[in-house]
Amino acid sequence: MEIVFLGTGGSFPSPQRGVSSVALKTHGEILLFDCGEGTQRQLMRSSLSFMGITKIFITHFHGDHYLGLAGLLQTMALNGRTKDLEIFGPKGTEQLVTILERISYYSRTYDLVLHEMRENQREQFEGYSVTAIRLDHSIPTLGYLFEEDDRPGKFDMNAARVLGIPPGPLYAKLQNGEEIVWNEKVIEPAMVLGPPRPGRKIAIAMDTKPILKLPERIKDFD
Repeated sequence: MEIVFLGTGGSFPSPQRGVSSVALKTHGEILLFDCGEGTQRQLMRSSLSFMGITKIFITHFHGDHYLGLAGLLQTMALNGRTKDLEIFGPKGTEQLVTILERISYYSRTYDLVLHEMRENQREQFEGYSVTAIRLDHSIPTLGYLFEEDDRPGKFDMNAARVLGIPPGPLYAKLQNGEEIVWNEKVIEPAMVLGPPRPGRKIAIAMDTKPILKLPERIKDFD
């Protein structure tokens, strides 16, 4: 997992900082939280590929949190993207994206899947979930709780050797939770794996006043 702060400035960019955008690289995907002005340039300066972005989460509709979106969508099309892109945000997200596309005059080469999220709405994906929470700002604003599913325990090489299992693809199957057959015996993952490891948890809370219940809700987050 990798977290990249693409922009941490507020309201408008400065020579040193861009406006709001955070990228989370995990499970073979890149999740983008907010897409302020200049986000795609920051992506190009980073080690991340903007074509690898699978989901974009917008927190609210102040310009410093979404004005980079139209340019990013167009650049993806100009580079021949064909994979679907999902965009999540508060009520009004569908209208916002429709307007941005209408005034941008470009031919999109991929499908957009738009989701308007409600407070406490949880979306489950492969290996992780994202839950929308309400923040306290001057306009309706969401935060996002990324929670990774529990991961398999650490692989016990000594236990595998005792069972006579050779290194290679069979190790990978066991690590992925699959049973294998070796020397006419069924080997279960629990025989070579330690206890499950808790998934990692990341809270994305951009613009908000202090919220009394928020620290309690994210007290066990990373």
